[in-house]
Amino acid sequence: MKIVIKIGSGSITANTAKNLNQINQRLIDEIVELTVALKKEKHQVIIVSSGAISLGSQKMGLSERPATILDKQVAASVGQTSLVQAYQDQFAKYQQLIGQVLLTRSGMQDKEKFFNARSTLLKLLEADVIPLVNENDTVADEELKFSDNDLLSAVVAELVFAQKLFILTDTKGLYTQDPRFNKDAKLISIIKEINSEVEAIASSKPSHWGTGGMSSKIEAAKIATSFGTSVHILSSESIAKIPELAKHKEHSEFLSFLEQKKTPKEKAEYGTIFLAKAKTNDYQKAWLASSVETKGCLTIQEKGLQFIIQEKGLLAEYITDVKGDFARGSALEIMLEAKNKSKIESKNLVAKGIIKYSSRDLRKIQGRQTNEIAGILGYYYGKFVINPADLAIFVEDLKDYLRD
Repeated sequence: MKIVIKIGSGSITANTAKNLNQINQRLIDEIVELTVALKKEKHQVIIVSSGAISLGSQKMGLSERPATILDKQVAASVGQTSLVQAYQDQFAKYQQLIGQVLLTRSGMQDKEKFFNARSTLLKLLEADVIPLVNENDTVADEELKFSDNDLLSAVVAELVFAQKLFILTDTKGLYTQDPRFNKDAKLISIIKEINSEVEAIASSKPSHWGTGGMSSKIEAAKIATSFGTSVHILSSESIAKIPELAKHKEHSEFLSFLEQKKTPKEKAEYGTIFLAKAKTNDYQKAWLASSVETKGCLTIQEKGLQFIIQEKGLLAEYITDVKGDFARGSALEIMLEAKNKSKIESKNLVAKGIIKYSSRDLRKIQGRQTNEIAGILGYYYGKFVINPADLAIFVEDLKDYLRD
């Protein structure tokens, strides 16, 4: 089984009064021990570790995270060496090699580089080397960055088509309300479909040193689960539970396992699991879902989402709005029309696709029947405005998705 483990900045740094300038060595040790144990069980493990900017900032004596792009790049350069060294020293005790892999979101938008990254990761695993992945913050553009590596971990899971993604954080999982401010908040153990209700629960507020709140983890889970990867969000304090979770390959096995935990406290130790959808090995759709830069946005009716789920393509008649100026062949986001039509939010994102018409043409044919298109434009590119092969869908069940 291929497993991706992601550790956030808030966990990797020891943010206490005494240890503000130090790495959380205890957690590093636990991650290394865990990885070695998983390898003994014949699993292949990739580590996605945040922390370079935070560690660099603290080493440079900064009291808070840098605000400017250049200052972040400098801090990342200082911190990255400490981060890698901490892992390398500990893995050396087990005679285990690690390989540093630095990725950028802009680089992953290039299909060739996306597949090159995939080949490198798979070759490292084949060579019995643990890939240690981070964003290359020293060159990353602020507007094209991964959010505290949550999205990066989903991209890595997609690249190798991992079976499980574990996102370690400073909270036990997804709660019905923010547990920091509401004592009645309850942990949600299982998420079958990431619908608008789930997305509304997630807080976008990041921690002091990190940049990703729960909303970025939900975004990562939406991408990863759509390509067959189960996503576990759990506390870094529960890292010892990962081998137990890794034993359960099938959903039914995990559900049966969780039912044996009698109390909410016992269940909380295993965090929140987002159940994977049907497994796919479609590299084109994986690249499209997670990495390609979108140039515009289409809003579709509820009937349109149902059609996409069933037929895997999009018709012009279901489009209610076109945003942006784009050429034929551009990648677009596809949003579900909100109940309040004046407000379309990011949580309504249901798919991404490569469009066959320009924005100018699309505005002429939106809401029109397929047999009208040739008469309106003078030409016709086929039944779908987005072909099934060019559509990455994040929703599997319309009823579950619309359940609020």
